[in-house]
Amino acid sequence: MESIRLATATKEVDGYTILVLNGEVDVYTAPQFREAIDKVLTQGQLHLILEMSGISYIDSSGFGILLSAIKRIRPKGGTVNLIACNAAIDRVLPITKLNTVFNVVDTLDQVLTAVKP
Repeated sequence: MESIRLATATKEVDGYTILVLNGEVDVYTAPQFREAIDKVLTQGQLHLILEMSGISYIDSSGFGILLSAIKRIRPKGGTVNLIACNAAIDRVLPITKLNTVFNVVDTLDQVLTAVKP
């Protein structure tokens, strides 16, 4: 197995934690992906914001983790927001109808405008 296939980091913007992702999300990196999301959500964030510009690939295990996150936070008024997905991910979202579940946008400003009370 390759060494580092997924890198995660966080940054704070206007009181929101942004999860910055680089690499691939697949069955091998899914546990790391889930852990990074859980860490953000256990801090009390209702709006999961993922910077996806560094993600080259995401498989069904990654989308499953995102669906678990939305099920966890939507009852509290939360959202899952995907910023700057690549063309391949953008093509999959409407086919799977996941673009109706997640807020898919191009910029962080668009997310901040949507989630601010």
